[in-house]
Amino acid sequence: MKLEWTEQALEGFRNIRSRHYTQFETVEYKKRLLKNIEEKVSLLGTSIPVKSDEWKGSYKIIIDKYIVYYSFSGKQDICYIEYFKHSSQQKYNL
Repeated sequence: MKLEWTEQALEGFRNIRSRHYTQFETVEYKKRLLKNIEEKVSLLGTSIPVKSDEWKGSYKIIIDKYIVYYSFSGKQDICYIEYFKHSSQQKYNL
């Protein structure tokens, strides 16, 4: 399965930083986080739909306190990451 990110979601991912870890450690964390997102999406698929009319057809997972909304292409070979934010950040119609 291929992951494709919206600009908004990608911006949230790019903004992952920590004053407690080196840049190298942060890059390694992001790599693990991407792998974990792909694995969890593959495992859960369409089992957790978002309960909002605005996000109809989208699904939700939480990984390491990050909220991820996603949907699939018609053939389900592409997963569109539509929303990505840390759970402590301001909510957007969750």
